[in-house]
Amino acid sequence: MKGSLTILIIAVLVVLLVGVGVLYFEVPEISKEELKKFSSYGELENFLETNIEMSQTYIGTFETRVGTLAAPTMVETAVGAPEAAKAAPSEAVSEDYSETTIQVAGVDEADIVKNDGKYIYVVSGKKVVIVDAYPAEGARILSEIELNGTPQEIFINKNKLTVFGLEDYYASKVGIAEIGIVPPRTYTQKTFVKVYDVTDRANPVLKRNIFVDGNYFNSRMIGDYVYVIVNQPVYYRKTEPIPLPVIQTETKTRTIAASEVYYFDFPDSSYIFTNVLAINTQNDNEDFSIKTFLMGYSQNMYVSPYNMYIVYTKRFSKYDFYDRIIDQVIIPVVPMDTQIKINEIRNSNISKYEKIQKIGNLFEDYLGSLNPEEAANVMKIAEEKMESIMIQIAKEMEKTIIHKISINNGNIEYKTNGEAPGHVLNQFSMDEYNGNFRIATTTGNWRAESLNHVYILDSDLNIIGRLEDLAHGERIYSVRFMGSKGYMVTFRQIDPLFVIDLSDPYYPMVLGYLKIPGVSDYLHPYDETHIIGIGRDATEEGRMLGMKLSLFDVTDVSNPKEISKYIIGERGTYSEALNDHKAFLFSRSKNLLVIPIRLSEGGKWNVWQGAYVFNLDLINGFTLKGRITHDNKTANETDYYDYQSQIRRSLYMDNVLYTVSSKMIKMNSLDDLEEINKVELPYEQEVYPYPIIR
Repeated sequence: MKGSLTILIIAVLVVLLVGVGVLYFEVPEISKEELKKFSSYGELENFLETNIEMSQTYIGTFETRVGTLAAPTMVETAVGAPEAAKAAPSEAVSEDYSETTIQVAGVDEADIVKNDGKYIYVVSGKKVVIVDAYPAEGARILSEIELNGTPQEIFINKNKLTVFGLEDYYASKVGIAEIGIVPPRTYTQKTFVKVYDVTDRANPVLKRNIFVDGNYFNSRMIGDYVYVIVNQPVYYRKTEPIPLPVIQTETKTRTIAASEVYYFDFPDSSYIFTNVLAINTQNDNEDFSIKTFLMGYSQNMYVSPYNMYIVYTKRFSKYDFYDRIIDQVIIPVVPMDTQIKINEIRNSNISKYEKIQKIGNLFEDYLGSLNPEEAANVMKIAEEKMESIMIQIAKEMEKTIIHKISINNGNIEYKTNGEAPGHVLNQFSMDEYNGNFRIATTTGNWRAESLNHVYILDSDLNIIGRLEDLAHGERIYSVRFMGSKGYMVTFRQIDPLFVIDLSDPYYPMVLGYLKIPGVSDYLHPYDETHIIGIGRDATEEGRMLGMKLSLFDVTDVSNPKEISKYIIGERGTYSEALNDHKAFLFSRSKNLLVIPIRLSEGGKWNVWQGAYVFNLDLINGFTLKGRITHDNKTANETDYYDYQSQIRRSLYMDNVLYTVSSKMIKMNSLDDLEEINKVELPYEQEVYPYPIIR
């Protein structure tokens, strides 16, 4: 009896509250919040101090970052290729070429490699390299853009190349204009956005150079405009001023005033300044637009042609549910005298943790006064009530906060906010369709009370439709919204692919599902009734094995089928395409599928690295056409992983497949995969001496 009691009281009332090792702060239930602006720096300071105290969290453990930095060097050099390569590039342009794999048509996503049917632009170490890639036989480097920092992603739009990256500075600060304080030297990270005119690819010219305090988070390009998000952590110390965002260009430095910062009046433990910039890539004279919001840490982003949705997870205090558990689980099963004692403890001035312990002792004493049969019956009733309430609590304890921001021709306008129970996996967990916003989430602890849900919100981000409590004990591994249908994969031991009808936004429903061993980490449409899944094979007990490719037929929505599959390697085999869709190359017209692979087999790790090239059609399914590698290690050299040789991206121009690693671009014929040419890229040698196991 004592053991059962401990499970119910300590595991339910104590482990529930502190079992994960982190005490979340207390916070009231969030409803739709009004967007506000601070009236002054003092109001911002008071807001942070008040809400930090409410959250019982001290924001920032590093040196305060405040004010304007000494202007960074604006000089960037475009180093041409050797004289032999400077000959005028061929004017030939591919008529059929691949582009970056994206989520939403018309909304381009930045990547480490871009191409325009003639040139390939690739991030290589601290450089961006421009390669005259078509025709393949004459491929050569035209120029290398040297950067004072680390480039992360790029866009190409007509004759303008946009580069995002990070620069680090130890610089003397000159203070905040609003308060005139000069703090000491400190470490600051800055994001740069550089726009180059590459009309002459051999001689790129820097046209725009923008620096923003904080970390590059994400970006999109719609038409001529790029929209970029830079997150700056809020470091608050009572003895030092709060660092406000600073934006610098070649001609001016601007500190965002506190009165320009938008915020929402509820506490958080991880405030950041979220800076949303819009930059016209084609008009160098048009000033950029910027809006700054005080938010929780931005975790994911979904962008449609007209709206940007920034989401982050809000975790509520487990103590917030203390009274509900007592009222609905404990009080109904104990006699009146015990109820009175419980209420006396609840009304006392001791800590909540002490209250839980004392109430647990009271419940233990009550059970000890019963005979075994009576005690077992009370325990059963309490456990049934607990199971029911925990499902509801899980939906309230962790919520996704959604901010909707309108973007249109460089204009940025905050629209509204909303929330949905649970947390999202990635950008594919979200979608906009017919004016509504759709989101798939998971609540609860995995393998305990986890459940999965789909919510539909209207244009004001009010929930109008819900499909809840799918796949108890599992979590979402991949989602794909396709028009009026949604496809969701959850996993614990086997892979259920759910087909969801979203045609009526008020009443979403499951049409059918397929359970097979393994899991799909990424779903990609083949056509309207077929889906490609890339993931991992698994035993029926849920032990992960090698990579697995699946082709699903969802023509009969009530009975989806796996019509083809292909297994690659053994446990430890990995592909970057599992968690980055931009590493996935697919062309239905060419029956072509290419994915990077790091192969483990024969009980050995990292025995091969490169790309697998498949033919894929509805009749024959997956057919391995061949493999391409940039690695020159021997078959016995399996004790290291050469990151620079790993193929990370692939693309095609006409009938030539281009594979890109940090060290080279290789060109192979799509007919027989015979090598045509290769271009060595500048890179820094970096070898990992031990196998990387994922």
